[in-house]
Amino acid sequence: MRNGLKPGETRYRLRDGTKIVGYMREMGGGGSQWFSKDQFWWNGAMIAHEHVDECIGLKDRNNRFLFELDIVEYAMGDRRDRLGALLWSHKQDCWLIKDIDDQELLVPLDVEGLSLFDSQDLKFHAFLFTHPDLMVELGVRDD
Repeated sequence: MRNGLKPGETRYRLRDGTKIVGYMREMGGGGSQWFSKDQFWWNGAMIAHEHVDECIGLKDRNNRFLFELDIVEYAMGDRRDRLGALLWSHKQDCWLIKDIDDQELLVPLDVEGLSLFDSQDLKFHAFLFTHPDLMVELGVRDD
């Protein structure tokens, strides 16, 4: 499923509250960390931050990396206009989309290593962390 990341790479979005202050990459098992304000130029200078959002390993149809707490438009069945929040499920031990209109609908991004979504099926829409009322409604905490 990690079509946008290099093998052994993990990315994170760094925030102070609702303000994105930069990004971090961890490469390989050695834990080397690289920081960037724009995801283009990377260096070893740490960026101060309060919150960390993990990259889910996919890019959307516009070649944009997707992170937890992103709201995406997604396609399922014949509907291409559904909205959902990207979340990590500790219970299911996987990334999933929690549908905003039908909050009982939890759609895993992959099942047994098989991706259920292609980048063309996902489009970044908004940041969930900038909508505190929706976070409460969905039962999502920012910690």
